[in-house]
Amino acid sequence: MNSFMEDLRSDRRSGHVSTHTMVLEKFSGDSLPVLTMFKNYVDVIKIGWGIPLMMDRKDLERVVSSYNNLGISVSNGGTLLEIADEKNKSLDAVRSLKKIGFTTVEISEGVRDMKESVKKQIAELVKSEGMKLHFEVGRKNPKRQLTLDETVDRINRALDYDPDTVIIEGRESGMDVEIYDERGEIRWDWVERIMKSDGKDRIMFEAPLEKQQTALILHLGSNVRLGNVSPWSVAALESQRLGLRGDTFGMVRPKPISFDGSPAMKFVLHVLENGGPMDQSALMAVTGMNRRTVQMALQSLLENDMVSFEPDIRDLRRKIYRVAGE
Repeated sequence: MNSFMEDLRSDRRSGHVSTHTMVLEKFSGDSLPVLTMFKNYVDVIKIGWGIPLMMDRKDLERVVSSYNNLGISVSNGGTLLEIADEKNKSLDAVRSLKKIGFTTVEISEGVRDMKESVKKQIAELVKSEGMKLHFEVGRKNPKRQLTLDETVDRINRALDYDPDTVIIEGRESGMDVEIYDERGEIRWDWVERIMKSDGKDRIMFEAPLEKQQTALILHLGSNVRLGNVSPWSVAALESQRLGLRGDTFGMVRPKPISFDGSPAMKFVLHVLENGGPMDQSALMAVTGMNRRTVQMALQSLLENDMVSFEPDIRDLRRKIYRVAGE
């Protein structure tokens, strides 16, 4: 049995370069035992918001040390530096994070903007201290959201500081912010545009909901960078990345799609290519898109002879869609 399991792990992980997972620590439970078991599947853990400011220093040092000992980089939540910036203490805050044991620093503008000169100073200090640099793009307030053009512009500006990762805001809820609509559904036109940026290999999407994680893996491949993952979702997420669950079983990395279609069309075609024939309800469940969007995508694919359908012999009212020619 042990040999079989090792062979299976090796086979599943071939071509799977890195976990690319950021976990959000909000102290809502004892996450250390869980992350100890699944430490190999987490790159960074973010102690969210300004929580470090609420903790006794010795307690904070103990927590940070515990994660460092697991080989997991520890980051602050961007709000902490926004608070420090308001008091003109940004550089002092970075030095304190370093002394406590943090190995990644996140800069964000979710609540307030920072001067470019301040961001440059922070970035230079972080690099000089040998720490990793994360930039988060996006607003937290649903009523003050950036436009898609503004988001892309801020990504490009963040790349000027040569960060290790550019994070796209998703909040803890995954709703009504950046790539997510008010129901938590993914705006695929946003994703497509963002992934055309020069820094696409450094983009991380915060995706707190498991349905969002599955959809992004199916659409962008197993190595997509995902953040704000709950400690209790790490195992589920990695099983999706490795194709060990029904949603992604046998999945291959997405192939470039050359036709000039909408993001929804490309996503539906990709799901059918990798998930096999399925009906409309199954496509809605896997893609996370609503009925109308899936229907329109299927209609366009049918008109372009890219998919075909046949009645389900168990229920002739249902249609089973497949890639044309398969």
